[in-house]
Amino acid sequence: MPRLSFHKKVLYVFCGLTLVPLIILAIFAGQSLNTVEQLLRVSAIEALDDQAAEALELRAIMVANEVRTLLHRVENDLGALAQLPVDPKTYLWFSQSHSRPIWIRTGTNAEPREERPTIRLYSELAFIGPDGMERLRVVDGVLVEDLRNVSDPANTTYLTETYFNDARVLPEGRVSISHVTGWHVSKQAQLAGVETPEEAIEGASYEGVIRFAQPVFTEDHQLKGVVLLSLDHHHLMEFTQHISPTDERFVVFPSYQSGNYAFMFDNEGWIITHPKFWDIRGLDEDGHLVPPYTKSSSPESIASGKIPYNLREAAFIHPNYPKVHQAVLGGRSGVVDVTNVGGSQKIMAFAPILFDSGPYAEKGVFGGITIGAEVKQFHKMAESASLNIRLLYKAFLTGAWVLIGLTTMLVVFVAYRLSHNITGPLSTLIAGTQEMARGKLGTQVKIESPVEIAELAAAFNTMAWQLKERRERLLKTLAVLRRSRKEIKQERDFKQTIVENVEVGILTLDSSQYVTSLNGAARDILKINEESVDPLPLDVTLSHFPELYEAIPQSVQPERWSEYTSLERNGRSLTYRLTLHPLSSGREYGHILTIEDLTERVSSRQQMARLERLASLGRLSAGIAHEVRNPLTGISLLLDELHDRMLARPGDQGLIQRALQEIERLEGLVNELLNFASMPDTRLVPGDLAVALRDTLFLVSKQFEKQRVSLHEDVPVELLHPRMDSDRLKQAILNLLTNALAAMQDGGELWVAAQRVVNGIRLTIRDTGQGISADRLALIFEPFYTTKGAGTGLGLSITHTIITSHGGHIEVQSREGKGTEFRIFLPDSGQK
Repeated sequence: MPRLSFHKKVLYVFCGLTLVPLIILAIFAGQSLNTVEQLLRVSAIEALDDQAAEALELRAIMVANEVRTLLHRVENDLGALAQLPVDPKTYLWFSQSHSRPIWIRTGTNAEPREERPTIRLYSELAFIGPDGMERLRVVDGVLVEDLRNVSDPANTTYLTETYFNDARVLPEGRVSISHVTGWHVSKQAQLAGVETPEEAIEGASYEGVIRFAQPVFTEDHQLKGVVLLSLDHHHLMEFTQHISPTDERFVVFPSYQSGNYAFMFDNEGWIITHPKFWDIRGLDEDGHLVPPYTKSSSPESIASGKIPYNLREAAFIHPNYPKVHQAVLGGRSGVVDVTNVGGSQKIMAFAPILFDSGPYAEKGVFGGITIGAEVKQFHKMAESASLNIRLLYKAFLTGAWVLIGLTTMLVVFVAYRLSHNITGPLSTLIAGTQEMARGKLGTQVKIESPVEIAELAAAFNTMAWQLKERRERLLKTLAVLRRSRKEIKQERDFKQTIVENVEVGILTLDSSQYVTSLNGAARDILKINEESVDPLPLDVTLSHFPELYEAIPQSVQPERWSEYTSLERNGRSLTYRLTLHPLSSGREYGHILTIEDLTERVSSRQQMARLERLASLGRLSAGIAHEVRNPLTGISLLLDELHDRMLARPGDQGLIQRALQEIERLEGLVNELLNFASMPDTRLVPGDLAVALRDTLFLVSKQFEKQRVSLHEDVPVELLHPRMDSDRLKQAILNLLTNALAAMQDGGELWVAAQRVVNGIRLTIRDTGQGISADRLALIFEPFYTTKGAGTGLGLSITHTIITSHGGHIEVQSREGKGTEFRIFLPDSGQK
């Protein structure tokens, strides 16, 4: 074995002591970085998968809310149609004025086209008499003359429909709603010779309806008939047919094979919208439901495609389908893993369609929306992120090895130089010794000190320590981020729950007075049905209540501002409390506007105060009348006896007669006090206000002629009211007419008008008398207040009490010297 020189030994030892720890450190650092990379990749995949699942679930919830909005719109349209006159022109106008656009495929299988036509929302509307015979029927915007007796289900379009019999037994205001009804479309009918639904442009499409029926009653609560709206099934398909969880987001027709599609099912588990029309619930030629696809379905049924899909029976395909149906019936949303009939594994988000009318009232759920994403597509974002992390890790690792290679080369070079500097002086001494041995005694040698390598070792130790420290900091930061995300989400959900459940309307305004958010109570108070994505100006948001907008100060309010505002709507006085609170968020400034509806509270306080005042006056009046009546009777009897004894003294007899007349007038006043104190209960029954008006006008017609008062009467032949006390209303009207006559002693004109308005009847009595001054106008309904020289001052107070007992209200306007006008509103419901 050859002997190594001292120079090589030093070189090898120095390289070994330097490079071996460096290589070990590099391997350890690579393993640590690999662990960190795997941890980051798993965390990123979990976070992105959670985000994708939440987004898919949120999209399902949004679509479910849109379906619920459409169903409520149909209910409202049905109520509106029930109020319209039953004639062809009105029904044709109603059919033409309710439409929505759809997105469909047309053309041929070889040359498909996309179109967005606008079609009628209701494929059929009809009015059916109480005997079940159709009185009027419009189909696809055309008046149909072939009318049917639909009390027999065999005469209906789908042979077994019972919408008339279901609706005719409902109470007033209730609605009967059917499930999706239509002829079943088989697999062969849809595909028409092609392989997949995506290719089937020329095949059959599903045609169906949802029936909305409501009974209509006459004024005497007899069944007048049943009004019917049939929602076209195409509009339900629009909610799910175009959804795609891919980057496209919306398509004209989804790909069933990929699993990236959405469908809708009803509360019984039947699928009612789907790319495969043979999966949708349907009827056979006899009008009976085609049985659902089950584990025991015959091969013939499967081959022919007569296998509509019901989630309750689909556990044999995947156990999560029945669980999704049960969760939706419980009002819950979520995300599950499923496999469809075609074998595609996918992630499926679901959300309930909350709706509590008709057959859906028991659970409060119309059905559910599902949006499916194929597993690979669902994990696409997470896998992309994982690939990016892997590429970054490899790039970092490659850079690290390049750095280590360069460091190794540097170490070898430095080791060589250090070894040479260490052995160089020895070689110089040997050469000098040899020179001296040869006789050169004056030989001089130059020896340089060896180079230190401590700084290189310190540099490597520093690098190893920094790598370890950075790894620990990265893991701690990841844990803090997870904890912060959870806390922020909990705090956000907590605040949102509080804001949405308070009864006070809350609006946030930016510095330009744009509404950036509002809670559910604010939408209810301001009659806002749809949510706006973009901020709206405050005046647009308060467009239904301009009085509230005018009450809010337009200048900047540095501190809290509050004000009570009253306004009139539909003959009703409303009271609101408005407050403004300054709001700042970073560099943005704005306000929080709260709107509190105090109408019921203020009305209750005013009503209680008046009732207490009237009760006190009633008790006082009854006590005074009782104590005065008995002595008056005794005095009257004594004066009557004295009158009979004064036959020989006519002068005294006349004085006694005058005293008896005054006592009689005083007894009349006592009787009025007793009548006011013991006002009988109101008996509210159906009646005709027009008859009561004409009877009362007849009583004072002679007085009109006597005082030269011209009467202008504008009263319909019939004014039916469901809840009225005819006798007490006559008394109230007579009091107003008597006051009008008293104000027109020298003649004048009197207008009496009555008409039906929204939710009630409005009565107006206007005279051209002497009028009432503004300072007295607020007191005229108070008991014992009168502007005439005679009278008790109870007439208008009794009138106010009678109108209030009917749930109505009375208003007065007067100009001194011009006349007075009384306006009375009597609501049908008996509510103010």
